[in-house]
Amino acid sequence: MTISHDHPVRTRSAAVYLRCYPYDHWNMDAHRWALEDYAHRLALGVPELYLDNGASSNELRPRLRLLLARASKGQVGTVLVPGPWVFSLDRTTAGAVVQFLHAAGTQVVELPGRGPRAGALR
Repeated sequence: MTISHDHPVRTRSAAVYLRCYPYDHWNMDAHRWALEDYAHRLALGVPELYLDNGASSNELRPRLRLLLARASKGQVGTVLVPGPWVFSLDRTTAGAVVQFLHAAGTQVVELPGRGPRAGALR
């Protein structure tokens, strides 16, 4: 995964994807609020929330599957995440999800300030 500073796609819907394991009773509110605020600052509107709360990256993640299906149909222009770890803790698997989204024409944008390589994931 390489980082770019391209502007997010604004012509299709934006989405936030979050996954927490074990189950988070607060539904990752701090991450969600930060990502929604970032979407607002990027003029992406109110993003749709896809939350696989309590799902291990080794398990079926129904909301990720729905997000990938919508992206493959060209319905999602930008996915905002706190980091690629939400897709998988395995770097190769997380990279494959990012590559799938990019191949579908969906940009994946990481919340800035979350590490030395924060920005748009490519």
